[in-house]
Order: sequence, then structure tokens, then C-alpha cells
Amino acid sequence: MVRLRDLGDDDVEWIFEACQDPEIQRWTLVPRPYLREHAESFVREGVGELRTWVVVASEGERAVGMISIHSIVDGVASIGYWVAPWGRGRGAASAAVRLVVEEARVMGARAVTADIAEVNEASRRTVESCGFTVRGTLPLGGRDNEAAVDALRYSIEI
Repeated sequence: MVRLRDLGDDDVEWIFEACQDPEIQRWTLVPRPYLREHAESFVREGVGELRTWVVVASEGERAVGMISIHSIVDGVASIGYWVAPWGRGRGAASAAVRLVVEEARVMGARAVTADIAEVNEASRRTVESCGFTVRGTLPLGGRDNEAAVDALRYSIEI
């Protein structure tokens, strides 16, 4: 079971630890190297997201990831997420995506999109398991470490 909660000052340490992970650095735009100051700034100021939540695994109440609604434009919400190594393989990402799709609906969105690097098979499986389908390709719209790669735009009507 997974739930979402708002960021708090006590999230700095685990975010710093999680963002040392090569997979998070590979697929996201986190700074490299990722310093404690980055986590402090993220918790304090955010990074321009419309809304951000901590993904919490109910067993033990441990934070296992982050998920955000980047924006809602013309009724379409754009989302992004990552899961720390200690939270992977238990369905946390897909559960969090389902919860955020509902949040986007409540906020007035009619659809939700996620742009995922074509080579990021784990993240693609996550959104596909939530009912998202590929709607197009964004040339060089994703990342794989420092390289720009094609991204797939996934979407679901809500």
C-alpha cells in the first residue's frame, strides 16, 4: 500500500540519499553531483512543479519516492516521478501514478501525460500498467545519463 504526503523538512536526508542512485541520475534532471544543499533547496523551494508529493510505503511509513504534477495546460496534466532503490519492485511507482492521476482529475485535468525516455523500460512498464498508452514520440525529448534520447509521450484520458 502506498500513500502520498507533502514534503517536509525531515525529507532532506532521504532525498539526498536517494538522489545518489545512478538510476535516478540516469533518467531525471537532478543535479550531478547531487549535494545535500540540492535536497535542502528542493524541500524549501521546490523546482517549479505545480504540485509535488512524497511517495510513502505504508509498511513502515518509509518514504520511497517523489511524484509531481509539472503543470496542467488546457486540461492536460504532465507528471514525473522517481522511486528510490529501497522502494523499487513493490508497485510503489504504479500506485503513486494512479493516485496522482486522481489528484489531477480533482484539479480539473481531463488527461494526464508522462514523457519517458524510449529506453527507460521500467518507467514505461509502470505507466502502461496504469492504462497509459503511447501517443507520440518526442525526438531527443528524454534523457539517458548525459545523452538526449527520444522520449515517448504516454497519455491517459481521465
